[in-house]
Amino acid sequence: MTDDAKKYVKDPGRVKDMAAGVISGQIDPVELVEACFARMDEVEGAVQAWREPDRAGALAQAKTRGAEARDGRIRGPLHGVPIAVKDVIDVAGLPTRAFSPTRANIEPARYDAQVVAMLREAGAVILGKAHTTEFAFYENVPPTRNPYDLTRTPGGSSAGSAALVASGMAPLALGTQTAGSVTRPAAYCGIGGFKPSKLAVSAAGVVPFAPAFDTIGTIGYTCADAVAGFMGMCPSFLRSMPAVPEAPKLVVLDDPCLGAAEAAVLDSIEHIVSGWAGGGWNVRRAKSPVSFTEVRAKHTLICEYEVGRAHPYLADAPEGDVSQRLRDAVQQGLAISDADYTDSRGVLHGMTDHFWSTFSTDDVIVFPVAPGPAPEGMTTGDPQFIAPLTALDGPIANMPCGMVDGLPLGVQLAAAPGLDLALAEWACYLEAQSVV
Repeated sequence: MTDDAKKYVKDPGRVKDMAAGVISGQIDPVELVEACFARMDEVEGAVQAWREPDRAGALAQAKTRGAEARDGRIRGPLHGVPIAVKDVIDVAGLPTRAFSPTRANIEPARYDAQVVAMLREAGAVILGKAHTTEFAFYENVPPTRNPYDLTRTPGGSSAGSAALVASGMAPLALGTQTAGSVTRPAAYCGIGGFKPSKLAVSAAGVVPFAPAFDTIGTIGYTCADAVAGFMGMCPSFLRSMPAVPEAPKLVVLDDPCLGAAEAAVLDSIEHIVSGWAGGGWNVRRAKSPVSFTEVRAKHTLICEYEVGRAHPYLADAPEGDVSQRLRDAVQQGLAISDADYTDSRGVLHGMTDHFWSTFSTDDVIVFPVAPGPAPEGMTTGDPQFIAPLTALDGPIANMPCGMVDGLPLGVQLAAAPGLDLALAEWACYLEAQSVV
């Protein structure tokens, strides 16, 4: 572990234990919130994960949750648990700036985003807003640093969400994923992430990037913590899906894009898969039935078309108000015809159907998260291993799976669309059985 990691990485504790302690009366939610802000005072100056913490608001919420617990009025599975919110998601009373100068003077949100309202309904305490990249794109990046090595990126676009959890400033955080922005930062920061099936959770009150893919997910110190956060906002229609099969069949997927992976990444996957196979899990290998390169090309075209329509004004924004890369994406998107957009959606839908029809409902895809560990500098990292599985619509979990040169690596587990509860259960069990 690097010197940075020894100082800045800290386990904030298990989400389920916190909720159970609050519900039983053994833990005061005020103490949980105060611990988060005390840790923030210790490390935020270096990690720089917060856009706007809300100390007064969080403490007021915590006092209310404590009083409710003492009266036996438990809101839900996250009662009293603190959570940070990525700053593309509205929180009533706080401005949603999306790390863009074009929103520097925006008024505070009047209402919570639907997902924030769901979390309050589940009893969560909202700590404030975490840094994101500009409009949740690849650039501009916030000042946030990776707690394992302050010279490296925490990933994007949920940079602040991952970094503040990895450094112990919150046990949970909300992120969003359009390409790889929950699972990649979770992997780079050595923690857990869970992205539900595409659009499973309402995106009302979320600044759009590409609405066809913008999906809200959770980040926790372990995969089980991220899953616990997801269960607090899991929509009722997913809870009514068929019963979870007893055990998954693990499919170690191969695709030509893996030629970009560092040897250490592939070795880490082999090590953890060998452990699962040795423990009696059904493991097989298969080639991807669709080209990940082709999937990503359609994903990129759809994203550019939609960001162009969502934010056309950015094409002509004053110099310095928008990064050139985002300006280019908007301009390219505006130049894409409706026919090409519709055709690309149709082609991608066909590839998605073909991909998942090749596998059974108890298959879990195993694939690296990124070609290597978090790179140096403030690039957000390479999305080529994550974006295709995101575009293929199903739930994805990130699980830490080893270290290289003191930096964490991750493995992503993916299942067919709608199998969110199954993947959540399987991922937690696989994590508990893993030796990394």
